[in-house]
Amino acid sequence: MKDESVPNNDTMLIIDGDLILYQKGFKHEKTEEWWIVEADVDKWIAGFFKKFGTYNYIIYLTGKGNFREQSAVTYPYKGNRTKPKPRWHADIKQYLIHMHHTKLIEGMEADDAIAMHLTRNPNSIHIGIDKDLFQVQGWHYRYATHNAEEIPLRYISNEGFLELQVGPKKKKLVGGGYPWFYAQCLLGDKTDFIHGIKGYGDVKTYDTLVDCKTEDECLEVVKTVYIDNLGDIGVARLLENADLLWMVRGFNVEGELLTWSKMNSHRVL
Repeated sequence: MKDESVPNNDTMLIIDGDLILYQKGFKHEKTEEWWIVEADVDKWIAGFFKKFGTYNYIIYLTGKGNFREQSAVTYPYKGNRTKPKPRWHADIKQYLIHMHHTKLIEGMEADDAIAMHLTRNPNSIHIGIDKDLFQVQGWHYRYATHNAEEIPLRYISNEGFLELQVGPKKKKLVGGGYPWFYAQCLLGDKTDFIHGIKGYGDVKTYDTLVDCKTEDECLEVVKTVYIDNLGDIGVARLLENADLLWMVRGFNVEGELLTWSKMNSHRVL
């Protein structure tokens, strides 16, 4: 449910710590003195306290293990990432763990922990740039980077949206809620080495899903596309990609992560 009072003094800021490791790490590749890096990290985090008027925050970092590595059977999850970690990566990580309100997450990604927190606590704001988390209902703030503009604080509902933005060179698909999740199933995610359906770019994906009125309709359309393009392996590939793309919201009674296939395989088989 949308909390109209956000932000307020009790609002919890949920910060993607993985991004801090890389963004600040690469920024300071040539910085020789640690205190400069440390001061920059502190200043960056404190900037959100001032912006949103609250000092309540938690930082999530990805630790060991990730269920997606076992879920990915067609292509290795994030198998295209060969760039070495930045110089100060390990130091920033330890600094966040010991000097800030930080949780190290194991068995899944920081993004999943953020999704769970955002789902449990409506009076919270996700702070990050990862488009995957826009599928999760709640308040989101995307800060500006060297190659992306700021997206002001906004609430995204489960019903979400899809929008085709006209850029200087091409049209770009953006979205939120379940329509965005199903759009990602068609598009794939090059950053994480998740292959979507060949030929489905931003425009075709938008045209395919824009008239869907419900989550059931989105699923049926996407399932049909997978089967039409991949034949007998279409359903299996849909289940695989959905597990890779879905942000986990919680656990079942046995304590297992509620992946997309655990909740929805009966709907597609």
